[in-house]
Amino acid sequence: MTPNERFDQLEPLLADSLQKIDRLIEGQSQIIGEVSKIPGMESNITKTAEALAKLTVSTQQQYEELKVGQETIMQYLREKLP
Repeated sequence: MTPNERFDQLEPLLADSLQKIDRLIEGQSQIIGEVSKIPGMESNITKTAEALAKLTVSTQQQYEELKVGQETIMQYLREKLP
């Protein structure tokens, strides 16, 4: 299997994962919007929004780490496979 063939296998998986993450973030935003309508929930909403922002940053960092790992794997495959 060539590196490009292997990359062609990995790319859809990565894209699918990122799409699911985007849907989860969107869903969280919708939940926060609905909860914000409940009286007395302002402090909880602020805490939730802060946690969601941290989760988004964490997800972005994990994606970057995954991307670096994928590039390392691709480089290894290019070197080892004909």
